[in-house]
Amino acid sequence: MLCAFLSSLQPDQDSLLSEISKHITDEMLAEIAMADYGQDQEQHLTPLRLLRDQGAFLRPMHWYPCEVLELVRNSEPDGSPASDRMRDHWIRAFASAALLRAMNEPWNYRADAADPSFTLIQLLNSLEELPIDFAPHAVRLVAWMMLHSDLDGVDAQPIYYGVALLWLTLQGNLPTSDQDLIDLAEWIVGHEEEIHKSRDWAFDRWLLGVERDPPPSPWECLGARMALLDLSGRTDELRQWVKLIGGELDGDSPNSACSRQLGNNSADRRSELGEVHEKRGFRKLRPELADNPTLRESRLKALPLSMSDSAILHSLRKP
Repeated sequence: MLCAFLSSLQPDQDSLLSEISKHITDEMLAEIAMADYGQDQEQHLTPLRLLRDQGAFLRPMHWYPCEVLELVRNSEPDGSPASDRMRDHWIRAFASAALLRAMNEPWNYRADAADPSFTLIQLLNSLEELPIDFAPHAVRLVAWMMLHSDLDGVDAQPIYYGVALLWLTLQGNLPTSDQDLIDLAEWIVGHEEEIHKSRDWAFDRWLLGVERDPPPSPWECLGARMALLDLSGRTDELRQWVKLIGGELDGDSPNSACSRQLGNNSADRRSELGEVHEKRGFRKLRPELADNPTLRESRLKALPLSMSDSAILHSLRKP
């Protein structure tokens, strides 16, 4: 069912990079090439031009231009002078889209610094600041990434892809059915639950704990924004799922950097979210659930009535 939904989104690995590349000037490429303290600028610049103009990397994948692309991806444009921020978001979006495209055939980029979930959140944050709506192309890329991942395996990276896809479709108000998004949300929560139970070393934070991604994480801010989306036109069940995923990813801490960033205007929605979490008892019972039928029954009664049977099964799945 999930694969059918992903296939319906017209998955494509190249369109996002191609569309962003149309806005990358020679001056921007020169700045990317200088990212490693100006070292080897010309060796970086030639493959960067190839990447922008043809959407291709030199083979085999090598230091040039991956080193400067990674450095630019790691940058934080919001810390730049106001006059430079838009340009810096264009540059980071280009670098991030390129690194995500390079992960699969024919380049199979798998360097230690590849870190696709981090690359993806940097991409999403920059796309949100750009004056052009790239959400349809981003959806196609993320759907393609998911279809080229093992959705039943032990790698937690596809869960991040699923969260990104949920965010892009909702925030961009793209034409998707509520049931398709509910199915996606059920898969996200259920698969995270399975992986978390299989990793004794995972710390007790939803999703971040299974990838050793301790706070502060840029995914927390996306979770906070997701939990506060206005979904008044959506079904109650989908709204519950989105609050669950967004709230758990954010961590629900009123003192978090993301909460401070959202400001007082979010107080009413955060209060509403807190009520959902109090009813649900999500994750708090995790260590005892497997061997305590009484607690499992208590959690079952606490689940929102709008949840489907399959959602409840995912939430209470035994190890």
